[in-house]
Amino acid sequence: MRKVSKEIAKAFIENRKRTIGNSWTEIGAIYLHDNRIAWWEDSHPDHYKNKHIHLCFSMCGWGTPTTRERLNTLFSLLFESDAVYIQQKNFAQWLTINNRQIEIDEHATYVLRCFNGDLFLDVPMREVS
Repeated sequence: MRKVSKEIAKAFIENRKRTIGNSWTEIGAIYLHDNRIAWWEDSHPDHYKNKHIHLCFSMCGWGTPTTRERLNTLFSLLFESDAVYIQQKNFAQWLTINNRQIEIDEHATYVLRCFNGDLFLDVPMREVS
């Protein structure tokens, strides 16, 4: 866990503005190189109340080590474990949650939810043509 990632994640969790190098927070969002990579879901204003978490995230098309590292640090601090993390295998992005690996689209937005310690992933809907 790099110091930059840890400080940015802490500021986000504590609803503070913080800028370090190419990363910054606004109230309710984390940015990396002008891309919003994590934010609280708007429809749940009590996004972090009583450990009920509604966190949106996206790699914004950048499956880079830095993007993964920023998100993984946030996941680790927010969920207080290493139960959720992203890694790259064979040029694809994989999210591990509840000991299950799911290939994710680096352009899509996902929502992680935690209720009473139980983690869930909302899989984005895909348009059918």
